Amino acid sequence: MAILESGLLDLSSWNARILAFGAGTALHLFLFRFGEWDTWTTSLIGSFVSLQLLSVATLMHLLPDTYASPLTAAAAVSGLAWSMLLGIWSSMLVYRAFFHRLNRFPGPFRARLSNLYITTLSAKKLHLYNEVQQLHKTYGDVVRIGPSELSVASKSAVSAILGTQSTCVKGPWYNILYPVVSLQMVRNKADHIPRRKVWDRGFGAKALREYEPRVVDYTEQLMAQLLKREGSPVNVTDWFNFYSFDVMGDLAWGKSFGMLRDGVKHYFMKTLHADMVNVGIFSHLVWLFPIFKATPILNAESKRFWRWIEQQVAERRKMKPDRPDVFSWLLEHHESKPKPTAQEELDLHGDAYLIAVAGSDTTAASLTCLFYELARNPDALRTLQREVDELHETSENVDGTALGKLKYLDAVINEALRLHPPVPSGVQRMTPPEGVTIDNTFIPGNSIVQVPSYTMFRDDRYFTSANEFIPERWTTQKELTKNESVFVPFSTGRYSCIGKYLGLMEVRHVTARIVRQYDIKFAPGQDPAAFVEGKRDTFTLALAPLDLVFTRRRHDSKAAGLE
Repeated sequence: MAILESGLLDLSSWNARILAFGAGTALHLFLFRFGEWDTWTTSLIGSFVSLQLLSVATLMHLLPDTYASPLTAAAAVSGLAWSMLLGIWSSMLVYRAFFHRLNRFPGPFRARLSNLYITTLSAKKLHLYNEVQQLHKTYGDVVRIGPSELSVASKSAVSAILGTQSTCVKGPWYNILYPVVSLQMVRNKADHIPRRKVWDRGFGAKALREYEPRVVDYTEQLMAQLLKREGSPVNVTDWFNFYSFDVMGDLAWGKSFGMLRDGVKHYFMKTLHADMVNVGIFSHLVWLFPIFKATPILNAESKRFWRWIEQQVAERRKMKPDRPDVFSWLLEHHESKPKPTAQEELDLHGDAYLIAVAGSDTTAASLTCLFYELARNPDALRTLQREVDELHETSENVDGTALGKLKYLDAVINEALRLHPPVPSGVQRMTPPEGVTIDNTFIPGNSIVQVPSYTMFRDDRYFTSANEFIPERWTTQKELTKNESVFVPFSTGRYSCIGKYLGLMEVRHVTARIVRQYDIKFAPGQDPAAFVEGKRDTFTLALAPLDLVFTRRRHDSKAAGLE
């Protein structure tokens, strides 16, 4: 107080602001440079504002003659506050530009400074998978795409970053739903293992056999809708979404969304797709999401959506379904606990959300892209039809097991997944504190890394004629696949997609039923290039409308199962 009264430290002087700038620099160098701060955004903002208000009140109390007016005190305090922020930002930019541990890796200079660079690339067209592919063509296998983030496109990166023995962990992106922590968002291995075991029961071989009648039922509902529209343009992007969401709604909450029945987009699907656009744009600015959730008006739809999720879970808990679903296993485990915590209740809602989401978007995108490729490649369609016809002629029971043995069907599915991966940019991981070595290149610890699926799957080093749809590369022309280990559309390792076999069951049933019954062509006016241009990277692949025409095949209708 004596110093303040003597005038040795005028809060509006340059000396005071230089001290504040220095304090900001120190905060960055000795505090914010370490650890993760993405989920602390609102707390930091609240603390920053509260500290300023407290400082204003303190000045008015201690120096009433100098700071009699709140405006005068606020002006002095805000000047220091902004000087401190300027110190933080300046230190951050200088450190990232010239001293960061990743500076030896090539990449655009702007990528060093801020994740706004990669966010801008994503926001242009939501074609981040293309943008990253171009960066790799320019800079090589390892590219710096953010201040602390590398994209690594080499065969060794798959096992080193994603494999079972990998020492990497999930990155900060997985805080995006915080405080909700679904299975997908669990970053700690010790917490992930027991929760994964519960899910494994819900996706085991026995459980899948019990789910198959539902898959068949919804496949028949889809076929009934196509029958009404045969010979006319059908937007399969919508109808495959209706199918996959209805299946997963049933398996998550014991009831479908009724979209196959009504042909109308449900609130859940519309809201989810709108949210995923935000995820696609801002996924490298995870610190923004707590702000969105805490800001009135901005958070209104999010609150409404999670209230709706809670309602579905509450209704499902009251149900006693006559046949098991995925949620049955999770609910049984949850209710076996003597007294679930508030966090465990939150996580149950997150898991219910995950069941409905994880198998919906990806399955719908896979089906849509598969039929896009069949419409573009009539020879492949005819080969697939012959294989499916032969199965029907030689087997009495065409079930998931029988369909799983069709080599060309699986080849068509693999090739569609290769050219149009459902998670085109790959998944985020973080290197351990000791770092990792990939192809003799050391990547420092606590660095964010991604293996870009789209780039890898279209790399001529691993696939001959990598941009062409050639299902035979998985069957009779295996020499066209030079390194199959890089093909991991469902990821790999301990965090691989748990719903892989359910998704494949759905895709096989739908594909086999449709090609058995119909020939497929692009509708008049449907531009194949426009469909490709309309693809969007929203973590999962979002697709533009695809209009196809389904024409009844000219063969015995009874043999085809049409009567």
